[in-house]
Amino acid sequence: MSLPARIAPALVLFACVLPAAQAATSKTIPVVSNPTEIAVYVPPSSLTARTYVPISNLWIEPGKAFADALDEVGKKYFPAMHLVPSTTDAHYGLIVDLAPKWSRETGKPMLTVKYQVYGIDGKQLLTGSAEQPIRGSNLNAGAATASGLAVQQIMYTVQQRLAPDPTKFPASGSTSKIDLSLLVDREKPLRTGTAFFVNKTGQLLTAAHVSRDCTAMEAHQDGKTFAVKPRASSDLLDVAVLDSGMPRASSIALRQNHEIVLGESVTSVGFPLQGLLGDSPNVTRGNVSASKGLRGSLGMFQFSAPIQPGNSGGPIVSDNGELLGMAVSTLNAEMLAKLGQIPQNVNFALDARYVAMFLQREKVPFDVIQPKGPGGLQTANQAALTNTVQLNCYQ
Repeated sequence: MSLPARIAPALVLFACVLPAAQAATSKTIPVVSNPTEIAVYVPPSSLTARTYVPISNLWIEPGKAFADALDEVGKKYFPAMHLVPSTTDAHYGLIVDLAPKWSRETGKPMLTVKYQVYGIDGKQLLTGSAEQPIRGSNLNAGAATASGLAVQQIMYTVQQRLAPDPTKFPASGSTSKIDLSLLVDREKPLRTGTAFFVNKTGQLLTAAHVSRDCTAMEAHQDGKTFAVKPRASSDLLDVAVLDSGMPRASSIALRQNHEIVLGESVTSVGFPLQGLLGDSPNVTRGNVSASKGLRGSLGMFQFSAPIQPGNSGGPIVSDNGELLGMAVSTLNAEMLAKLGQIPQNVNFALDARYVAMFLQREKVPFDVIQPKGPGGLQTANQAALTNTVQLNCYQ
């Protein structure tokens, strides 16, 4: 499982402790329409963030609140505002990079929006942040008011500090050519997971749900960090290939004929619970406990080596160092406990047989080796640890 970012769910923490409705207050900020064309980047997940509050039986949608604020307030200051990424190309003279965060770190619910402004040459022209408290008992209304005030404050500051106009900042940039990886918020990943080298040309395998919708991805191994890019993926199988552009001396090979033996020992390597555990790889041992996954699932087998959020995309290797599968999910023990059932180490991997078919379809090379006998822990660790990396997804 991948480790999701805590953007919208932060609102749940204060869903039942807000004070009575209060009128939002702020200094009067004049609205002046400016013809300068600007490109605005906001992490896409920040514009779709929502969470359900069971005790109130309602959805809290801070993402929609911020998106509406950009459209309804931001465009009053800059009518020629272009949100990126977009399916259509547009011209711009300034880039405004926004990173909204919802929290209650000070005991009070708060929206903090960090911002940076760049010219078309990539030079940073302005940086700062805007803070607005969330007021009132209606969380959606409070989020909408806070979003509007924050966007208003930022756009007014851009006008006052940079005094932009189409002559000073001509719209000679193309939004389709903006390198969005330079705008991502790297303070905290959107999600984390695990990946491993599947060939010596430097291509990695991971779970598709880890790499999905990432503006930028970074891999970490042995104190080194390098960028990776998506190559191919399958949502049906939940598998993806990434390019690192870094040739290697080793990779994890697949077992010839892809036969999995019930009860055989396996090793799982991953980087779970980033931010709670250290950055070193986590190694667990278990065995192949069933040849099928959940009813109706495709190409899964069950294994007992413990995994945690962040293990998704990690290799499941035999004692001969062969790739038997890739970790993709585990049963939700908390939910099943409410039904009176407490599962123990019921985890699922995508069978290497389906990994091979996917790689062949995408013309991604991989090695195959014949089983060599009983093998052992040292061989498994050598294959898995030397070829497994931590994967961070950013927006």
